[in-house]
Amino acid sequence: LWARLKEWRAVATRYEKTATSFLAVIHIAAAADWIKP
Repeated sequence: LWARLKEWRAVATRYEKTATSFLAVIHIAAAADWIKP
């Protein structure tokens, strides 16, 4: 899962300023990866 999440630039480079917003980006990316066929 982590390798697939690294495709999202925000997850790979951690541009988020707070832990909450970083976790939100991880959740969005994981949900999009799960939905993707």
